[in-house]
Amino acid sequence: MKKFVLLFLITGLLSNLFAQKWQLDSELQLLDSSQHWTIDEWGQLYQWKENAISVQNTQTNQLLHESFKNFGQITGIYPLNGLRVLIFSEDQQMIGILDNTLQMKGEALNLSDYGFSYVSAVAKSSRPDYIWIFDQYRSRLILFNLSTRTSTQILDNAFGKAFNPQIMQLMEYQSDLYCLLQNGQLFHFDRNLTLVEQTNISSEFLLFSNKNKLLLANTYEFFEFVSPIGEMSQDFPTGEHFLRQVFNDLYYFQRGHKIYVYTLKL
Repeated sequence: MKKFVLLFLITGLLSNLFAQKWQLDSELQLLDSSQHWTIDEWGQLYQWKENAISVQNTQTNQLLHESFKNFGQITGIYPLNGLRVLIFSEDQQMIGILDNTLQMKGEALNLSDYGFSYVSAVAKSSRPDYIWIFDQYRSRLILFNLSTRTSTQILDNAFGKAFNPQIMQLMEYQSDLYCLLQNGQLFHFDRNLTLVEQTNISSEFLLFSNKNKLLLANTYEFFEFVSPIGEMSQDFPTGEHFLRQVFNDLYYFQRGHKIYVYTLKL
């Protein structure tokens, strides 16, 4: 597979982006600045630190709390829809499904019971009841069915000759899977885990998706990713440096214990 080196053409805003301006939409409050957080499709704010999780309904402003001591350090929370989220602990090698009142649906899964050696990353899939899993053993990518608890697609040595690859991000976009490694290598697989493209980008960038756009962002701007040709760039709002999430044309920035939600307007 031919490797493409992405050329960043930072030439300002192109086309109708010249007229776009940031507009502050709303503000959200975190319990403290060290909380990890994510937003689901209903706008519910999930926060977590260690084994404690909180969820806030942005319509009613109701705040719920639960602790999951058997998960130890919770690595991530991944909204599957407005009613269910997946929680993952890399330390304990466990996953579980919570409803939006933070009640466990069924039993938590010990990943070693299902043939996994050491899972270091998971991601939601647009296919109902499926998630993506990366197992460090054999650099294995897996499409896993949560209902049947079976692996339906498996790809070993997913990153070729890369030694002990460390995943920074695992993300599905338009049914394809994107894997960003800590060394800046970006692997793009189709829905059948066939490698489409391998690209080298700067390790300062993270991936985001917004409707029909794939974005790369650093601490001061983002780019619409159109590999291997180029991109369109957009500076962040004045004073904002940490883009944490993009969803339905809303851009979520964290500053201290607050989340500032912006839109781009013509």
